[in-house]
Amino acid sequence: MPNRRMHSRRTHSQRMHSRRTPGRGGAELSRRSLLIGLSLGAGGGAGWALTSALGADDDEATSGPGTESVTPRPYVAPEGAVPVMEPRRFFYADPGDTDGQTFGDLYLPESDNPALPVVVLIHGGGWKDSLGLAYMENQARDLASFDVAVWNIEYRRVGSGGGWPTTVADVCGAVDHLVEVSAQVGHRLDLRRVVVSGHSAGGHLALWVAGRARLPSSLPGSRPVVPVSGCVSLAGVADLLHAEESGDKYVAGLLGGRSDTRRQRYRDASPVAHLPTGVPVVCVHGRDDEVVLPEQSEDYVRAARRVGDPARVSLVPGGHDPWGDITGRAWHDTRDTMLAMARGIPGPTG
Repeated sequence: MPNRRMHSRRTHSQRMHSRRTPGRGGAELSRRSLLIGLSLGAGGGAGWALTSALGADDDEATSGPGTESVTPRPYVAPEGAVPVMEPRRFFYADPGDTDGQTFGDLYLPESDNPALPVVVLIHGGGWKDSLGLAYMENQARDLASFDVAVWNIEYRRVGSGGGWPTTVADVCGAVDHLVEVSAQVGHRLDLRRVVVSGHSAGGHLALWVAGRARLPSSLPGSRPVVPVSGCVSLAGVADLLHAEESGDKYVAGLLGGRSDTRRQRYRDASPVAHLPTGVPVVCVHGRDDEVVLPEQSEDYVRAARRVGDPARVSLVPGGHDPWGDITGRAWHDTRDTMLAMARGIPGPTG
């Protein structure tokens, strides 16, 4: 395990309307977004398809089951009543060992709440390095304005040192690092109430985190330091073998090969293969999603309920990312689900 010395810094965005709070620890550096080519998109069957701006010589640009372009997301003011402080950045593993990619941005409300529930956000993008955590900034600010803490995390991806099992292990490490993050902010984070949510490839990672407490020691993320109390998957990929069979060309990048040569790895890396989780899970999916098929969520919930897990599926109007517009109904309803789950009765810490 790399040296886990802590690095923290404030981030700054010219789009941010939240107020500064002086006296916070850690070096304060200007924010450097890791969103590489947001306007170009990233993609595949577990993320966003590459647009024509990348050129026709990229074989993967048209190899997924569907195509959606990604446009830049302008700042949208949060809707909650509580002002949100500028995010603070914490590294959960030594940046020198991870090319500076193992960090998260913590969004805190300006409130006196001494025990803030936590929502962990995991961005998607086909597990590839073309898309970063800035894709979830609007959602992070919006959630925090409802008096919860939000931990928007980055991780190593395919093309930048990630892949199986590194990518999965990074996300699990980011969740566990909340213990140290909480200590840095006066122990204000209620680690008995931690909800994880991710979109697309990030949904796969969120479902993995939800089930990690029951994983064998041979798989990444077993023996969690911070168990989660709930999971909301947004168009998540739960069955990697089924995803590849449906035309997803990006799973092979994550797992280092096609399923005909790495079938056991496909099974090992699929959250649906590790049920039950014992954790409440809500799978939200666009009815018209052609990038990650709605059957991914429906099949996962069906299998989870068969073994006694408290899981449900919610199909919403739209395609692969109806939650991108935080003023829209899909995000509002999903946000309500996240907040209700996060504010639930605390469970035992682990």
